[in-house]
Amino acid sequence: MKLFYKPGACSLASHITLRESGKDFTLVSVDLMKKRLENGDDYFAVNPKGQVPALLLDDGTLLTEGVAIMQYLADSVPDRQLLAPVNSTFPAIKPSNG
Repeated sequence: MKLFYKPGACSLASHITLRESGKDFTLVSVDLMKKRLENGDDYFAVNPKGQVPALLLDDGTLLTEGVAIMQYLADSVPDRQLLAPVNSTFPAIKPSNG
């Protein structure tokens, strides 16, 4: 699995979640100004959106939204409790978090 990311960008949460998952992965840095990978390849060939994060799974599936990536990772290792469970009470108290 490969995480396409940019240090300091919105891919940080996905990067942290991936590290906390304990899964094996490769980090691939993306130059967002040039839309190029660290080896010079065109990033649009990987992710037509041209944004980070993007997680390329071993089966070829590409996840391109941070929330989807984090949910996928949390679901794949439920014992790690990476995200609140679906039946969490957080939605009930969310309005008071203002």
